[in-house]
This record gives sequence, structure tokens and C-alpha cells, in this order.
Amino acid sequence: MELKWTIVIIIIILALLLYRWIIQRKQVINNVLQRSDEEKIKDINNALELYGFVYDKTNDIICSNMYPWQREVGYCRFYDEAAPTLNMIIDSEPIYFEYDNRRWLIELWKGQYGMTTGGEIGIYVSEMDDINIPGIFSGPFFEAVSDEELLNMDFKLKINEEELFQRQDYHWWLTGFDVGVFSNPNNLSMKIRIIFPNSIMKDAFLGGLKRAGYKEDEIKITKNIIYFNFDKPKSDQPYNRYKLIIPFIQFMNKTYCKIYNLITKDFERTIDKIDFLRLYYPNLLRLIAGKNRMKKLKKSYKVISSYISGNEMRSNEHL
Repeated sequence: MELKWTIVIIIIILALLLYRWIIQRKQVINNVLQRSDEEKIKDINNALELYGFVYDKTNDIICSNMYPWQREVGYCRFYDEAAPTLNMIIDSEPIYFEYDNRRWLIELWKGQYGMTTGGEIGIYVSEMDDINIPGIFSGPFFEAVSDEELLNMDFKLKINEEELFQRQDYHWWLTGFDVGVFSNPNNLSMKIRIIFPNSIMKDAFLGGLKRAGYKEDEIKITKNIIYFNFDKPKSDQPYNRYKLIIPFIQFMNKTYCKIYNLITKDFERTIDKIDFLRLYYPNLLRLIAGKNRMKKLKKSYKVISSYISGNEMRSNEHL
């Protein structure tokens, strides 16, 4: 008899919790639908700012802002090697060249970034010698370019033959991420245009493209503008040691996308979906924004920067 009443009480409690959840969810949905886009953009950007991103109203996607934490940590190949451990299954294409007595890198990325499909173009320079950190990384370390060295760039990201979005800006890190869309990197392509400030830099980058494996008939040049497509990478990909677990990581990424789309099924636009998550599932929004990636990359950069500082101190001792 006591067991019977215990079961009844549990069922009643569960029913009340479910009812409360349904009512709260409906209230949040109505709240989202009643808010103006201006209000949503303001609150979404406030939530994303910590992670280096903003909402792009034109494309209804997330993209990087001009002064995110990512600008402070620079770039080295180790970041690409570690990408799969951060749920990023991406193609990378580094284009190295020398200009203005410095080593330059313009790198391209496309693929699956956890719960988003996206593309990136990053611009970096290095004035230091290669570094060697045993067990972590060996090679050049680059810093993001200054505001005076931003380039006018744009790219169209396609999945198979369908265009997802187009991004254009003067930037050091031009990006776009379509939330809830799943892809494999080999299904994506980027149609790229980069405008250089002069013919010397344009020719230097062109030489880097050709050294990377791009043929003349794959490149179009108009004055100081270079056009080309990034589909199948010409470069060796840095995460070969993760090949066996990449299918599992992609399975998890696809699952995350399904969960996101299920939870936000009451909305069509990304702006509404993200605003709903901000109000009702903030932990999921932090997952989309890359909270864990931020922590891990900052930790890696701390090790690298301390090593660079140590090298500089040792070099100065011999001056």
C-alpha cells in the first residue's frame, strides 16, 4: 500500500514539473517573439562578446569581432593540430610569403566547428625566429596584424553547390559560422577575393599560393586583387594522428546540431534561436560560442608565450 502511494506521489511530482517546464518554455518563446531585433542583437552581442563573436544580421550567422581574445593569442600550427580535440573538424590551408621584411601567413579554414559550419581567413605576421617547445610545437609563431595592415577580403561559403552565406570586410580574421548546420569539410568550398594595398604584396602572396600548390589556371588576378577557390586543400593537414577518432567527433557534432535544432524548432531565424537559448538554455549558448575552446587555447598560449619570453630574455643576455 505504501509503495502504491509512493509511486502516485512521484507521478504527480513529475507531472507538475513537466507542466511547469511547458509553461515556462511557452513564456520564453512568447518573450522572444515579442522582442524587437534591435533588443535581441544588443543582448546577443553582450552574451557573445566574451567569446570574441557578434551576430551578423545580414547573413543571420555568428562571426568574429575586430578585437576578440583570439587576436591576442596569435597563431601557430599547434592550434590546427589540436583542433579535433576542440570538436573542430576543419580543412586548413596556410599560405606563407615574405613582404616588408617580415614573414606573413594568410590562412584559410573551413569545416565543422562543434555545432556550427563555418569558414575563416586569418592574416598574421612574424618577426621572430622559429621556436621549439618539446612535445608541443616546433616552427614559426605568428601574431595577428595591426589595424593599419587589415585587408579588404570576402568569401562565399558553399556546401556542395548551395551558398550558405557571404562575408566581406576589412579585417584580420574574416569569419562566418552558420549555427545548427552540419557538414563535412570536403563538402564545403570557399570562393575567395583578397584586395592587396600594392602590387608588391600581391605578387608576394601570389608566390605563396603557387608554392602551396595552386596553379595559374586556378587563380584570377585583376590589378591588386586575387581571386581563387579553396575546396580540396593543397597542404598536408596537421591532424593525421586523430584520423581514427574523427568519425566519432563528427558523429557528436552532428548530434549537437540535431539537439540544437530540436530545442529551437519553434523558430526559423538564427537570431530568434540564439535569443531563446540565451534566455532558456544559456549553457548551450556558451557551448556554441566555444567556452571550452577559449579556455584550452588560452592555456596553450600561456605556455607558448612564456617560452617565447624566456627565449627573448636568453637572446638579450648575449647582446
